[in-house]
Amino acid sequence: MSDQAERLRQMTQNSSIPKSPIIKQGPKSRVITVTSGKGGVGKTNFTVNLALALAAFGQKVLVIDADFGMANVEVVLGCSSSYNVLNLLEDGLSLTDVVTEGPRGIKFMAGGSGMYHLANMSDIHLQHIVSQISLFDNWADIVLIDTGAGLSRNVLNFVIAADEVIIITTPEPTAITDAYAMMKAYGAQQGIAPLRLVVNRILDLDEGQMVVDKLMRVSQRFLQVSVNNLGYVYEDRNMVKAVKNQVPLLLTFPDSISSRCIANIAQRLLSVSGEAPQRPRGMKGFFRKFLEFIG
Repeated sequence: MSDQAERLRQMTQNSSIPKSPIIKQGPKSRVITVTSGKGGVGKTNFTVNLALALAAFGQKVLVIDADFGMANVEVVLGCSSSYNVLNLLEDGLSLTDVVTEGPRGIKFMAGGSGMYHLANMSDIHLQHIVSQISLFDNWADIVLIDTGAGLSRNVLNFVIAADEVIIITTPEPTAITDAYAMMKAYGAQQGIAPLRLVVNRILDLDEGQMVVDKLMRVSQRFLQVSVNNLGYVYEDRNMVKAVKNQVPLLLTFPDSISSRCIANIAQRLLSVSGEAPQRPRGMKGFFRKFLEFIG
C-alpha cells in the first residue's frame, strides 16, 4: 500500500492536466478544513453557510463532504449527490458530472470513504482521478472540507493535509474540552497550518471571548500551539428553522444575527489570506500531503 501511495504522490506532482472548461488564472485554491472535537456543535451548518457567504463576496467555492458516516452537507444544502470521488472512474463521467451545483454558484462533492480507496487502485485509475480532481485548482478560489466529528485518524488526516484549519466549538464545557483535544492532536502531528477558532451558539460577546481566551491561553502554554480567533456566531432559532426547511440559513434568513455573524467571519477569512506560513498548495498539494498519511 505504501508503494501505491508513493506512485500517487508522484502523479500529483507530475501528471498533466487535461483541458477543461473550468479555468481560473491566479493562485491555487485555498484548501480549508472545518473540524471540531465533537459532534453537535453546528460544524456542517457553519461550513455550508460560510461557503454561501464567501460566494457572496465573489469567491468560487467548492465544498467536499468528508464525513464518512453522515452526509449532512446534502441535508443542509437541500440537494443530493448521486456520486462521490470514485465515480470519476466510470465511463463518460467527468469532474463536472460528479460535482453538484449549489446555490450562489457554489459546488459540492461527496468524498467520504472513497478517498481511502485511492491507495488500492491501479496506476491508470489513479492517474485519471488525480488529473480530474486537480482541475479544481483551475476553478475554485476556496475549497472547504467538512470533516466528521471526533479525533479519528481519518479526521486528523484531512486536518493535517489542509492549508488552513477552522475549529468549531461552543461554550459548553465538553465542546471546549474536545476542541482543546483537537488542538493537542494537531500539535502532536506537528501541523503547521494556521488554526482559527469559531465559537458557535454564544449568548453574548463576553461568553464568546471567555471561550477564546481560555483556549488560546491553554493551547499556547501547554501545547505551544497558536490559535487565532476568527469570530463568533450567536445562538439563533432561525438556524433550526433553516435546517428543518433544508434551505441554508443565509438564503432563508439573510438578515438574521447568525447570518450576519457568518458573513463577518467570511470577510475576516478573506482578509487573513496572506497570514499563512506558505502559499496555498491547492488540491494537488492537498492530495500529496493527504496520501502521506494513508499510504
